[in-house]
Amino acid sequence: MVKNPVLVADIGGTNARFAIASNDARHFELAQTLECSDFLSVDLAIDTYLHSHKIDRVAALSLAVAGPVVDETVRFPNSHWQIDCESLRQRYSTDNAWLLNDWEAIAYSLVKLGSDDLMTLGNLKSTDPLDDSDFTYGALGPGSGLGVAGLCRNKGILHPLVTEGGHVGFAPESSLQGKILEFLHTKFDARVSRERLLSGPGLVNIYEALCDIHGQDNPGLIAADIAVAGIARTDSTCTQTMDIFFEILGQVAGDVALELGATDGVFIGGGIAQRYPSQLQASRFRTGFENKGRHHDLMQKIPTHLITHKNPGLVGASVYAAERLSELEL
Repeated sequence: MVKNPVLVADIGGTNARFAIASNDARHFELAQTLECSDFLSVDLAIDTYLHSHKIDRVAALSLAVAGPVVDETVRFPNSHWQIDCESLRQRYSTDNAWLLNDWEAIAYSLVKLGSDDLMTLGNLKSTDPLDDSDFTYGALGPGSGLGVAGLCRNKGILHPLVTEGGHVGFAPESSLQGKILEFLHTKFDARVSRERLLSGPGLVNIYEALCDIHGQDNPGLIAADIAVAGIARTDSTCTQTMDIFFEILGQVAGDVALELGATDGVFIGGGIAQRYPSQLQASRFRTGFENKGRHHDLMQKIPTHLITHKNPGLVGASVYAAERLSELEL
């Protein structure tokens, strides 16, 4: 039995992953995934997890959530759950209950991810975060949306950079991308953000745009079908969709590096990139990343990595809890 257990979680609109923070190399243990739709509220899911592992009480709760945290509260855009820290503190009889954005948690995880948890994209290696040097990192990843965050260490203190960078306007860098943007302007009758292209729905948007540009019928494929056919190269439009997707991911990763001053490394997460690592490595990702005009030489010196760890959110929630508990002990 863990003494003074700290509950950590990575909660999205569909699944909630729970675990107990650990000081060993794994950073958490007793991981379990529950479906949000099976529970009316987060506390019932937490109770189920604690009961299944015979845990009577917790010393703290550190929950990474897929949504903006406002006044220690989150309302999930794709779930009926609402979580607020004060209710958690009362229910679990602890003063220590914290919420952090899911990409903030992924940013925190960067200080604990080792070489086995990363795949370098290109030939450059980052500063080792386990030494005492300061750094500034960027992190982003396409999934149901596009998450963007950063992490810097200054004089030994970690500072997360929480952003809504997925909603920055998309900037095309080729004539074909310009035509895709024109199509999406018509489709949405509004500005087009990065997330409209770099996400699961974004794959569909790029594919539909290419069908229109090439004058071919749109069979109404879903994102998973586009990805499978594109990676297998059994459909030329699907293949082109995936090629453009990875190139734009590189372009936006380069933009994030410039925006955040993340010259020590940029890390790619999210389910789409993690599913197709070899295709990402072979794509024009680095070309898009480095294509920054007068800053091309600077971009060539910035390393990029794919996060291959399956639960960086749980790692980050554990790191965050350790930071907060350490502050309380000072």
